[in-house]
Amino acid sequence: MDGTLERQVVEAALATTRPTSSPAERSAASASLEQWTSGACWEAYTNIIRMCFSSTSLQQSNHSSVPSSTASTPLATPSHSRQSSGVSSSSGTSGAVEQIAYATSPSKHLPNLELQIQREANGAKLLLVTLLCGKIRREFITLFREQAVLARSVYDELVAALLSLGSVEQVQQGQDSKALMGALCSDLAAVAVRISTEQSMNEGIMSITLSCKASVAASLGIATETTANATPFSPTVALRLLAELPVEAQSRKDLTNVGIDALLQMPHSDVTLGTMQMALSGYIAGGGGGEQQDGLLCLTLGALAKWAEACKKFTLSRLLETTNGSSTSILSQLVALLSSQSQQRQWASAQTAEDAIIKASKALNASIENTADFGTQSRRTAISSLLVSITSPTELLVAPLKTAESQQWEDALVALSSLASTLAREEIDEIATCRLPGCSDLIALLLQLQAHPIHGVATPVLEVWLALQDIPTSERHPSLAAPLYQQLTECILNRVAYPSKFVSWEEELDLESSDFEEMRRLCTDVLVGAYFLLRSAYLETLANLVMAIDSTDWETVEAALFCMSAVGREACARVKSANNATRSGRDSPVAADGEATSMGLTQVVGAICAGGAANISRRHPLVLSGVAAFLGSYSLIWASSSPPQTMMEIVAYLSGALSVSAATEAAGKSIRLVLIASAGKLAKAAASPGADISAALTQTMEAALSTNNANVMANVAEGCARVAVQLRDTAKTRTVLSAVAAPVLLRSRAALKAIVSSSTVQGSGQAASQVDAASQALASYLGVLRELVRFCDSPSRGRTGESHVLTHLLESAWPVLSDIAAQPSCRLNTAVLSGLLEVHSQLLSVVPSLIGPYFKDLMNFVVQAYEESHCPAALSYISAAVETFDNEESIGLIGWKHIHLKEANMARLLQAAGPATIDNLLAQHGETITKACLGALAGGAPQILWPAYSECLFSIMLHIISSSPGAADDPNSILCTWLRAAMNDNSSTANITPEVGTSVIRILCELTKEGTKSKAKAKLALMDYGRIVKGEATTDALLAYSIA
Repeated sequence: MDGTLERQVVEAALATTRPTSSPAERSAASASLEQWTSGACWEAYTNIIRMCFSSTSLQQSNHSSVPSSTASTPLATPSHSRQSSGVSSSSGTSGAVEQIAYATSPSKHLPNLELQIQREANGAKLLLVTLLCGKIRREFITLFREQAVLARSVYDELVAALLSLGSVEQVQQGQDSKALMGALCSDLAAVAVRISTEQSMNEGIMSITLSCKASVAASLGIATETTANATPFSPTVALRLLAELPVEAQSRKDLTNVGIDALLQMPHSDVTLGTMQMALSGYIAGGGGGEQQDGLLCLTLGALAKWAEACKKFTLSRLLETTNGSSTSILSQLVALLSSQSQQRQWASAQTAEDAIIKASKALNASIENTADFGTQSRRTAISSLLVSITSPTELLVAPLKTAESQQWEDALVALSSLASTLAREEIDEIATCRLPGCSDLIALLLQLQAHPIHGVATPVLEVWLALQDIPTSERHPSLAAPLYQQLTECILNRVAYPSKFVSWEEELDLESSDFEEMRRLCTDVLVGAYFLLRSAYLETLANLVMAIDSTDWETVEAALFCMSAVGREACARVKSANNATRSGRDSPVAADGEATSMGLTQVVGAICAGGAANISRRHPLVLSGVAAFLGSYSLIWASSSPPQTMMEIVAYLSGALSVSAATEAAGKSIRLVLIASAGKLAKAAASPGADISAALTQTMEAALSTNNANVMANVAEGCARVAVQLRDTAKTRTVLSAVAAPVLLRSRAALKAIVSSSTVQGSGQAASQVDAASQALASYLGVLRELVRFCDSPSRGRTGESHVLTHLLESAWPVLSDIAAQPSCRLNTAVLSGLLEVHSQLLSVVPSLIGPYFKDLMNFVVQAYEESHCPAALSYISAAVETFDNEESIGLIGWKHIHLKEANMARLLQAAGPATIDNLLAQHGETITKACLGALAGGAPQILWPAYSECLFSIMLHIISSSPGAADDPNSILCTWLRAAMNDNSSTANITPEVGTSVIRILCELTKEGTKSKAKAKLALMDYGRIVKGEATTDALLAYSIA
């Protein structure tokens, strides 16, 4: 071969991986490699593999050559031979890639030149081999079908390359060579799983597995019938190839899962099982054979684990039955590695000992999870064998856990925990009865693992308890009912507690906050199961810890509060059922348990609230957070068993907790829950003469506003609104709402003033910071107003003729809302503008009749805001406004011609808005909005916003055609003119010819003539228009609408 192309490819690979390359050089070289690899380069790749893994040099070319002065150096061109690539021989030879690396190296003046050149060459080789693997996965099936000879030459070159790596002793000389071996094994495995003929679907896999079996047998001195016809790999290569085969089989995108299963379950799986048994027997025998033998044992376990994970034939039964003619099965060998027997082996290093535990655990874990043999006698026998092995003296799992704990092998601990959990979970029906020896030992072991401080060790065990919950207690051993769950509750209590001497997550070094939160989240379902089994005894155990708050460690108290809060919903439902039973005169255990639960919890809340939030906070702020969450979780019980005065005391307690940052979020959520649960009871109390709850609710709202936490403000606002709407007296409701909103409006005014004053200061960083802070606060206050309006659409609006409960609030709030809308800084702030529009949207939804006098100015503001910021919320508001149809109890401003109103209401409508209000607004802004909507569909906005733009445009079209039915058929109507101008005005309409544009307009008009029933189809047509503009669809998409 000429070698010019291959040399250029190698030079590009060197430029990509060489650390001295500039970013521009690296980027250009990488791009050229990707482009070359995607083309027809199979023949060149076979030449490159030959260059990389033999000492054959390229023919000399004028592009580069080794200077004659270097002929005596170790980089001189050797004779043709395949030697171990990546390591220079003692005679001073080197390969072609090394020569190119030397010729193009900018570092010839540096010391250790030969080592540097070798590293650069190995980096280029690894990149090229990796790129080849991707090409094989994408294109080899097609290559084998169309050019079988060339495909087989690729296979042959990869085999030769692996053979050139030499013995395992040579490979272990450096990490570079190990990486090259791994990449070549992936390449050859990728080829093997894609070689198939009509006679044999798995020809490639079968050939590789037979060669691997022969290679392993040869390394152990065992003669097999396949040895003479198989390729003699080194045992390291053979075992790595076996491990890669199932991985590459699963990477085949052309096969379904069923096809992949069939590919892996062909007869070669039996060959593989036999090879694994032979390797395990050979490498385990003798009690340890040094680093090489330990390494081969770990490779065997790794290959077994990958086959067990991928192949359904690698069941627990097969591991038990595969003996390969000897007295030991694969299962017994795995047990030996995961029991006290492994301590008798002299491991070459602690790393290999840990690696063996991890891989043996994964292999056995995958086989247990493979339920293809579920229900068979052989599986039952295997499970019995495993359970018996847990007991002394074998101590399966127990012994390696002790070793891993003493050596601090975290990964081994996690693997062993997963194995123990899988064994119990998959065989929970058998484990629950405790009929087999070892079941109780396994449960005791799982309890120890559940209490382990390492997150990854404790987490898998939780699934076992969830599986056990599905077994009826009548079918379990008595020890696995209440006694087990009492221990489990105490175990989880200690496991979810904060670390001792905890200050903050920033200062905590031993535990990640994400792991802590995940553990609490995952434990919740288990705690619920424990509560259903233990009932009031569960809460009593935890309540005793909380009641002793002054003498118990704060970490334990906080954990107990968490465990009580976790079952709050279930406990409340239990008490509710008990109350229903009591009211109906039924005396049952449920009623007795519910009464005990209610009384016990009432005593707890009394003890907690006695000293106030400040007292608990002094114990620890996180305890106060736990108390706040606890009070919210059981709000239904407090509401059913406590008088209104007690409920307001609980709210006051939670209000005091808002000022403690650690408890702010929990207190805000709980105030909402308590107010919602007790809204009816508080409303009845407020109906008494002289009673007033507005002051208490206002104080609570002010405490929430002081937190500067938007979520807390919104939660408290919802709670206050829900209490207010429960009042049967509309006047009192208006008073309460106005009182609650008053501090919100005052703070909104102050924030707006700060924005205006700071905005006048130019170029000041401090002023900009003040504007941001004030804008954020203002957005939060608008969120409070939104919640107050949102939950005031009460079913009880007072007596006939009375005004809405929001009348006074709107009168107070509208000047503030108008001033915010008039401030340019507010309109340009996304958070403030969105919050303002959300308030107006809620008003439009709840009280459209009250915004009639302001509607014209409001629409002008919305359109102006959209033109300035293109805020999607503005379009949403316009769409909602245009399509709002109200009932006869209030006045609708939009679509008024289609509302069948009484004459008196119609007169009020005409007086408030005038028949031409919407027409005037559309005449003023309609063309702008139409252009904006079509422009957005033509690529001016993300596709996720297309439905909103489409709905907005349809609303405008519907109003115009409803007002002037002839506009749909008149090509010169104002609607058609707007649409045509919008299409012509857009710069991205290369795919929309005048004919197509006319068709689109005709389709839209015809659909709109059908009214709101065609809205969905019209929106689809508009979105198809957007796809046509972007080239994602053809004009054929319009045919469906034309035919329809």
